[in-house]
This record gives sequence, C-alpha cells and structure tokens, in this order.
Amino acid sequence: MRYYIYIQHNFMITKLKLHPLEKSFTVFIILMMGISSTLDAQFSVYGKVKTPKNKKYHGEVITYEPQESVTMNCQGDTLTFDLNVNEFKFTTRKPPKPYNFPEGVGYHRISLGALPGRPNDGSFISYTYHHQRSRLVGYGGGASFENYGDDEGYDFIVPRVAFMSFLQEKNGTPFIKADAGYGIALKNTNKSQTKAQGGINAGVAVGYRLSTNRVMVDFTVGARIQKASYEFDFDDYIKIENNFFRRLEIGIGFMW
Repeated sequence: MRYYIYIQHNFMITKLKLHPLEKSFTVFIILMMGISSTLDAQFSVYGKVKTPKNKKYHGEVITYEPQESVTMNCQGDTLTFDLNVNEFKFTTRKPPKPYNFPEGVGYHRISLGALPGRPNDGSFISYTYHHQRSRLVGYGGGASFENYGDDEGYDFIVPRVAFMSFLQEKNGTPFIKADAGYGIALKNTNKSQTKAQGGINAGVAVGYRLSTNRVMVDFTVGARIQKASYEFDFDDYIKIENNFFRRLEIGIGFMW
C-alpha cells in the first residue's frame, strides 16, 4: 500500500508518494512541530508596570532581573524599567492589540438590520462613505434602502448625511451615530398604491466597535423616524394614509 501527501508551494500543489515508513516519520515531524509551537505559546510571560507618575504599561516580558529591572515588549516598543523606582507584577493576561485607527482618512461602511415596530416589522441596508476628521468628529453621506412593512409596501430609498463620533481611544470603543435625509417613497402598484410620497428621515444610535483590524465590526441600537403619505385604491374604496413611522433600529455594521 502507498500513501500520498500534498504540498502547496507558491500556489502550486505537488503530489509526493510516501511509503509507510516515510509516512510515519512525516507524521512524527508534524506532531513535534505542533507540540513545540504549543509549548512556545504556553510559556509566554506577561507583566504590568506602574510608574511614579501613575502611567501604566502592559506587555510581554523579555528579560527579568529580580529587584533590578524588567524589559518588556509593549505593543511593539521594547521598554526597560528600573524596579527600584517602578512597580511591577506578573500577569497571565495578554496585552491588548495596539490602537490602530487612522484619523484624517475616509472609510466605507455597510450596515444592515431590523426596524421593529407597528404596523409591521421592517428592515434596512445602507452604505455610507465618511471622513473621520478626528476620533470624535466624522461626517459623510450615503444612501439606504428601508422597508417599514411588506404587507403594505412601505419601501424607501433614503439619501442622507451622517455623523459619527468614537468616544474612547481604544480598539473596542462605544460610539454615537446620527444621520438625516429624505426618504423617497417607492410606489408599489402590486399593493394597490396609486400615490406614494416620502418625507424626512432621521435616526440616532449608540454602538460599540469591536476592532480596528482591516475590517471593523460594530453593533448599534437606536431610533429612526420616517414621514410618508399614501393613497390606496381597493376598487370598492380609496384609502389615504399620512404616516409617521417611529421605529427601533438594531443593526450590524462593517467598516473598512
């Protein structure tokens, strides 16, 4: 019996024939490499330093000389602290990822979610391009498709301007989001609509950003309003509606 192993290199896959003895040796090498990698990860040591000016540092310990000094890797910076001056303690907690949220640049953001409320639950999907001038001040514009009830055909395209403010200088941070625009009502003749007129659309929400990796993920909860008026022709009667939708907004966003 023969065994095979496939090796991928530079986007090419090579097929190698292995005899049973070769297979056993290969499996042994792979297992040893995995164990070595696991042991290396398990023996990482972390520490925290507090300076006389109450500044705090958290990093991976590189060298430690009791009652003398400690050298740590603190988010990419190698720092040495005098233990006769600074307070030091070991910890099992890994240091946080380096804060990496460039300011003064533009971002794309796509979000989607639910608009629960009366008479029927709705949903939305939106796109925004905004410029984050600083951590606290970001602005831009975009558009969304919003539905406030499938049964009656309450659908809107909403061009809007938006504002976003991140409250903490951390990878995970709460934020405030607000926007305003005009909801263009889409007339749905399949729902017996003969007239459909939109109106002001506005929303405000609080959220939490999870990460500042290449694609940032956030969750939001807020409130949204939309004005609209409709005329329905049901053959035996005509119905006129002047609606002011007030909805809870629950969403997830992706920004890059």
